[in-house]
Amino acid sequence: MIKAHKKSPKALMRRSSRVYLNDLNTGKVKTLKEFLCLCHDVTQYFVDLFWQRQDFSARLADLDTIHRATERFGITTRLAQALAKQAKECVRSVAKRTPKRKPELHNHTATLYYHFVTVEPYNGDAFDFAIKFGGSGAPVVLIPCKSTAHLNSFLNDGWKLSRTIRLGRRGDKLFVDFLLEKERPALKQDGRVVGMDSNYKAGFVFSDGQVVGQEIYAKIQPFQKRQKHTYAEVKSLVGHALKQVDLSNVKVLCVENLKCVKHGKRGKFSRGFNRRLSHWIYSYTSRLQEQDCEEQGVRLERKSPFKTSQFCRMCGKWDRRNRKGSKFLCVNCGHEDDADHNSSKNLELLGVAGKYGLRSLTSPQPCFN
Repeated sequence: MIKAHKKSPKALMRRSSRVYLNDLNTGKVKTLKEFLCLCHDVTQYFVDLFWQRQDFSARLADLDTIHRATERFGITTRLAQALAKQAKECVRSVAKRTPKRKPELHNHTATLYYHFVTVEPYNGDAFDFAIKFGGSGAPVVLIPCKSTAHLNSFLNDGWKLSRTIRLGRRGDKLFVDFLLEKERPALKQDGRVVGMDSNYKAGFVFSDGQVVGQEIYAKIQPFQKRQKHTYAEVKSLVGHALKQVDLSNVKVLCVENLKCVKHGKRGKFSRGFNRRLSHWIYSYTSRLQEQDCEEQGVRLERKSPFKTSQFCRMCGKWDRRNRKGSKFLCVNCGHEDDADHNSSKNLELLGVAGKYGLRSLTSPQPCFN
């Protein structure tokens, strides 16, 4: 299923900026909440239907399926088509997982295209945008909305508002996710290949000498339990650290593929260490890196983390005795280095060689001073 913004003749980047609707009157809040509940029920109905049929294809729902929802919930055909598309995306997202589990929708969100909503500048000084709902099954409501510093930073940087928004509910608060688009820059042809090693103790260590995010470890240590505010603090620190990275002379950034790094590790760590380790948010960090590289025309490559911290790039040998804590000392040739910097150099080596893992390399090995 191809997204609409990916059909554009120009390659586009897409970001979102959330704005909470705190200035609505009681009537409008009730109307939008009822609409979100309806969208939730219809989407879950389509999810159950597609799951029962084991339909994991990228094809849109046929008209017979759409009409079943219109008759059952009393909605328009266009709204049913939009919600069926969202349901198909939810079902397809679990198609390759093992084991497969039917998606259960807990959040109340709805992606609304230009058929249902339009965003215009507000005619006045009190608000910045006017969101007009109405038509094709959406309630007829005018929502005034204030901008935020986050949204303004995108607009000032040349991003354009998309005609699609995402309406949602978090607790008792309603929000709108504005979708922004910008033409994607071409990938750099000149520059160097750089490796990056990341962990919650040393932060982000690059093979070109850059080190950021070292203060995150000190922040994580006093956390007594997993709480929402602790994760929010770590996310803020990670985002601030990655903004300090200079990628101006980098054409390829090689990072470790940590998607399944915790697989099979259950019960092997103490409760305290596992609590601290859980605050190093791999998926969030990876998403920020993808966005930064995309905006700067840098190609991001993920490499196998196998033995990258124990491999000596000088003699091409690895041994588990090479690394002790934060120190690297090769027992074969005597090469000495910081363990994280050595790992980033090995990732750079994989990027230059065009290999996924160290097992694919053949002797003799190139050296990087």
